[in-house]
Amino acid sequence: MKYTQLIIFSTILSVSILSCTKEGCTDCNATNYNIEAEKDNNSCQFVNEELLGTYAIQDSITGPPTLEWSYRSYDLEISRSPCFPNNLTFSNYANKSNNYSGTTFSVDCQINNSNITVIEQNVNGNNVRGSSGYFKNDSIYFDIEYENEFGEVFYGKCFGMKK
Repeated sequence: MKYTQLIIFSTILSVSILSCTKEGCTDCNATNYNIEAEKDNNSCQFVNEELLGTYAIQDSITGPPTLEWSYRSYDLEISRSPCFPNNLTFSNYANKSNNYSGTTFSVDCQINNSNITVIEQNVNGNNVRGSSGYFKNDSIYFDIEYENEFGEVFYGKCFGMKK
């Protein structure tokens, strides 16, 4: 009888252990992401969370054909890059999103403390050149530089405040 009870207990214990799911942080944007975790336990930790959101931007930019400076105001949306905890995505970079066609012009940026590095990348046929900037309090400052699909180079400075 004791032998049968021992087998039943061992079987129940084995099934219980094998059916347990490993808990941890399942958000790949978190600094403590656990690839082995199957169930999120709300322990995820993020860096630079306060930087996310919408910024009211003012920039000055020049480029062909006239090389005259133009001054513009628009919104820039800052969100996390997919699965890179120290990277952010700037949507509507250089006011290049096209609401008519639904094209969003988004660039990836690396963040180190409050310093911004716009990564050199190709976005919608435009070559975004590497540039830099920084966050200070609720404000953002960065350089804009890109080459459009026709080889024309545009560059300028950008300033914005979080809405």
